[in-house]
Formats: sequence, C-alpha cells, structure tokens
Amino acid sequence: MYFMVYVDDLLLTGNDSMALAAFQEALSDRFSLKSLSSVHYFLGIEVIPTPTGYILSQQKYMEDVLHRFSMNDANPATTPLASSVSLSLHDGSSPTDATRYRQVLCALQYLTYTRPDIAFDVNKLSQFMHAPSSNHWQSVKRLLRYVSGTLSHGLAVCHSSAGTKSASI
Repeated sequence: MYFMVYVDDLLLTGNDSMALAAFQEALSDRFSLKSLSSVHYFLGIEVIPTPTGYILSQQKYMEDVLHRFSMNDANPATTPLASSVSLSLHDGSSPTDATRYRQVLCALQYLTYTRPDIAFDVNKLSQFMHAPSSNHWQSVKRLLRYVSGTLSHGLAVCHSSAGTKSASI
C-alpha cells in the first residue's frame, strides 16, 4: 500500500543551526523537500527581520478583515473595549446577526497570534457567540476600530543573551 501526503508551508526554526541542518537532512532522507530562502511571509504572517530578531505582523490580514467587514474607513479607537460597558449574556439590547458576529470573531481569533493585546477582548466577546446582542456587536465594532488604529502593531521575537528566543511586544 502506498500513501502520498502533500504538506505545504512548513517552517523549521531553532537556535542551533547544526541541529536544525541535521533535522532537515533527516527529513529530506525520508521526504521530498524544497528548501526556500529566508522566510518573509508564512500563513498570513509577515516576518520582518530586525537587528535583534524578528517582527511578526499580520498587517495585510488586518486590512483584509477590516475591508471584509466594511470597517476600513472607521475612526480608530484608542482602546480595544470601552471600560464603561459591562457585557453580559442578557443585557436587554436587541439580538444581532449571530453568523456575522461569529465570522468577525473567528477572524480576530487568528489575529491574536501576533496581537496578544486583543486576546482577552476576543475571548470575552467570544462568550456571547451563541446569542449576540446589539451591545456585543457594538463592542466587536469598537475592537475592529482599535485594530484599524494599530495596524503597525506586531509581535517582536528577540534574541536573548543565552541564545534562546523570547517574545515581547
């Protein structure tokens, strides 16, 4: 019996170039590999080299999400959620389109890979996916407005003095 599996977009990285080369060689002995040059774009995440490491950015993805949900021309917000709004399941406001609400939150969930600053807010808003209200929708729109004002934000992955990598904003 013979099976063929096609895998695209595999990224190998590490802090020991000799071990990485040996691992790549072991993989190429068993599988057909095509090694490309330095990574620039991977699964919707732009990898920008810096003198101290890399910046991981999803700016293009954010722009596409904002355009998809007609928020690309919205006025930016300075914070992801309003601190004065208390979100609850039954807040008395009218129901909203649950399908659209889920689509936005799924798109924002992928964005949290490089934007931990919105992870709490996306999680909080995801608690209302089964029955979102107009207040929940307004909070999602505010989060999108925050994203539109912070398109250049990303995740910095920096070299540490011990030879390992750590992540910070």
